[in-house]
This record gives sequence, C-alpha cells and structure tokens, in this order.
Amino acid sequence: MIPDWEDARADETVGRGEIRLTDVSVGYDNGTILDRMTLEVERGEFLCVEGPSGAGKTTLLRLLYGSLPPRSGTAVVDGVDLVQLRPRHVSRFRRRLGCVFQSYELLPHLTARENVLLPLQLAQMAIDVPEERASDALEAVGLSDKAHSLPAQLSGGQQQRVAIARAIAHEPAILLADEPTGNLDPVATAEVMKAFEVFHEQGGTVIMATHDEALRDNYARRVIRIDPRAA
Repeated sequence: MIPDWEDARADETVGRGEIRLTDVSVGYDNGTILDRMTLEVERGEFLCVEGPSGAGKTTLLRLLYGSLPPRSGTAVVDGVDLVQLRPRHVSRFRRRLGCVFQSYELLPHLTARENVLLPLQLAQMAIDVPEERASDALEAVGLSDKAHSLPAQLSGGQQQRVAIARAIAHEPAILLADEPTGNLDPVATAEVMKAFEVFHEQGGTVIMATHDEALRDNYARRVIRIDPRAA
C-alpha cells in the first residue's frame, strides 16, 4: 500500500523543530552529492552549514525542504519521514518550514505586507485572520513602517527582511536559509541577521548555509562543514 500523508508524518521519535538524518545519500541524475550523511539537529538550534561551492550545502537544504528525495538512509524533518513522503504531499510538508533564499523573490507589484500575506492565502492554511499574521511577521522583523511600500522602494536589507517575514508568517518551527546575506552590505547583513536571531530566540530552529565566516563566528551556535565528495 502506498503510504499516505498520515504515514509520512507518523515518526514521533523526532519532535517539532527537530531533524534526524542517518546515512542519507542524495544527488542529481547519476551523481551523488551527499554520501551517507548523518546529522542531528535539536529544536531551537542555530546551525551554520559551511563549505566550498559545490560541496552540497544547497543540496542539503533542498533535501530538508522536500525538493530532493533521499536515495538511501533515513531522513526525518519536523516529525515527517521524507522517505515515505509522496510528491502530492510535498506542498503540505513545506507548510511546516520557512525558507529564505539569496534572491528575495518578492513580487514587484505587491507591497511588503501583500508579499507576506499572499502565501498565507494561497496555501489555504487554517489561519483565522491572515492579515494580522502578516502584520505581526513584519513587526517581528522591524518593518511595520514599510508595510505599504513596494519592493522597489526598499533597500536590499529591507527586502530580505520582508522575505524572512514571509517565511515565518505561518509560524514554522524550522527556518532554512541559503546564503541569505550574499548580496548585502555589512549594515544590511546585520539587519537581516537580527531578524534571524529574533526567530531563534523565540524557540525556532535555524539552518543557514553560508560562505560568510563572520556570520558563522558571530551568530551560529553550532557549525558543520561539508566538503566536496571525493571522486
């Protein structure tokens, strides 16, 4: 019998906001990027993933986000068994996570508040007043005064903070970030990292891939390094 969504999220050994990878291999086409990787992340950790380009940092985040299925091993994220997860349930699984990319991916014709609100409406989540949730998320990242501004009227750091607000508006337990400050100057980087710290201080789990040694040294509570797989 094909496991349904209830079966995929039945692993109660891994709680809310926790991650367990055991001997996981994942890759693209015929190539393996991560080979027999084991990783445990507790709820409320701030984990930095470092390594050179091509080592597999983005691959790891794509695995955790449900974009790449594991080829072998066990992978449980926020209580969901990714091995049992079927494609039709990926979108529901992703509602349990937040994800921030290097590119802000804001819709230029929508205000900051509308950019945060739209995913809440499209996902049809059980949120009584999504408009209030969007406003609360902008307040959490310090942008209440920019709620009605278009992306073109915002600085790079402000746009990235809107992206973070969008990622946390549905109150995920885990926030994934792929080089979130790669396009920002030091001042904007500090603004963005403050938003991550607020999420973390409220008990959220943060997994951040970055090349930036300053971010690793100043913000991460734990660091793991991924090196390119030996040929």
